[in-house]
Amino acid sequence: MRKDLANGIVIVFNEEVYIPSDDTFILVNGAHYAIEKFSKKFLTIVELGCGTGYASISTLKKALNKGFSNVYAVLIDISPCATKSALKSIEANELGVYADVVQCDGASCLREKLFGLILFNPPYLPVKDYGDWLAESWSGGEEGLDIWRKFFTDSLRICEKDCLIVFVVSSLQNLTEIFKKMLSNCKNIEIIECRSFFYETICSVCCTAGDTS
Repeated sequence: MRKDLANGIVIVFNEEVYIPSDDTFILVNGAHYAIEKFSKKFLTIVELGCGTGYASISTLKKALNKGFSNVYAVLIDISPCATKSALKSIEANELGVYADVVQCDGASCLREKLFGLILFNPPYLPVKDYGDWLAESWSGGEEGLDIWRKFFTDSLRICEKDCLIVFVVSSLQNLTEIFKKMLSNCKNIEIIECRSFFYETICSVCCTAGDTS
């Protein structure tokens, strides 16, 4: 395992874990935006496909600095390498009392209607490369939607009332299908930030969802 410092956050990782990159930072900016929208002081967070845990750690720090009296996060990844990395990163940033790390396939291990803020940066490259855990962290399958569909469906199930789902989309994906799915399930949609690179544009999106009953 190796250690590095990213924007004041210690990350612990190995060669099988996706290292925080531009898409990670775009997700984090979206999460910080979402934190500002919460008026209540109790916040439950889950990150699906957490990798090193960087996004959750940054979001926890933002919530604590904003004065949340009670905040708790669950970091989830299917990869044992990623969950080990995330746990070590949480410990290195002294946030163990605020978070748990779980090895799980999406949110299948969670009960419904639990979380106020759900984060995910799914594998979105339109390829199928499942040779190892690192390859799985970027392989989105046909049209880059295989993992996005799973994570978005999981997010809707575990949303508490008026929860916020913040995630990353790429111009490499089938965006028509993504926005059709959001229009059918989100009470409000916001495009928070977009950055263009030489081969794609990446955006963070916030969907307000959850049972209104």
